[in-house]
Amino acid sequence: MSIQNILNSKLSVQFSILIGKYLPQEWGHGFSRQLGTLISSFRNWDINRHIRLNQFVVQGEQLTNDQLVRSAKNVLTHAGRCYYDLHHYINRPEALNDLVPLSAEMREFIKLSKQKQGYMVVAPHLSNFDLVVSRLIRAGFEGRVLSHPNPGSGYQLQNEIRKSYGLELTPLGDQGLEAATIDYLKNGGVVATGVDRPLPSRKKRHFVNFFGRPSPLPLGYITMALAADVPIVVVTAYMLPDGRYGFRHSGPIPLKKYANKLDNILLNAEMVLKKIEAYIRLTPEQWLMFYPVWPDLLEKGL
Repeated sequence: MSIQNILNSKLSVQFSILIGKYLPQEWGHGFSRQLGTLISSFRNWDINRHIRLNQFVVQGEQLTNDQLVRSAKNVLTHAGRCYYDLHHYINRPEALNDLVPLSAEMREFIKLSKQKQGYMVVAPHLSNFDLVVSRLIRAGFEGRVLSHPNPGSGYQLQNEIRKSYGLELTPLGDQGLEAATIDYLKNGGVVATGVDRPLPSRKKRHFVNFFGRPSPLPLGYITMALAADVPIVVVTAYMLPDGRYGFRHSGPIPLKKYANKLDNILLNAEMVLKKIEAYIRLTPEQWLMFYPVWPDLLEKGL
């Protein structure tokens, strides 16, 4: 079993929940920082190789090996901080309101979700997105989130936590549910999904350019948005210098119509991914993507 499978296991998620619930903030942040530092010290583990590869690309392919090692450590310590904060604050509404203040951008986005116009909302794995989403829901956000069709035990437990604060989850992969989701969008619903986790089985002709390199990223959100004739909205979370969390959204991005069916999907996806690139560049070491987004680069030995 790989370290990534261990970290995604039910036992690891349960351990993370216990740490978040029972350790005071100073100890919790210190523990998560030390754990991230420890994991990053095993440079040959796949999780570290994948993070270094991803950081190499998003930071302009300029970092030295030593800089990439430090960057991977920063990513892992930020991830630990996010997991601690999520489980520490998720059931503390008043403290959560201080940690994730309701900004003008959040109010705008909540207002969008209540309109009669449907939207496909997409997000990269930036910072503490689950915690920010829980704040949005408590403030009135209305919508559904598409989830992984075959989640492991750890992801199943994470999904139970998401449901506990009011998130409505729809598993991907069921054609009947996908048709119902398209109808939901057509009728003014809001559907959200992640878009930056690579698909190893993706055919090369369906790769999209991301940070100037071909990548096997998901495309289903584009086909759904096109079928429902709704715009895309890109959303992200990020950590402020003082440790609080913020939220950004792009506003509606209308999709373009091309004569060629494949162009219709790939070119629209690349248009949306350009906005995601810009958000990741703002806080690259808060991009918590632990899978190789550009698998062809693994042979570089970063």
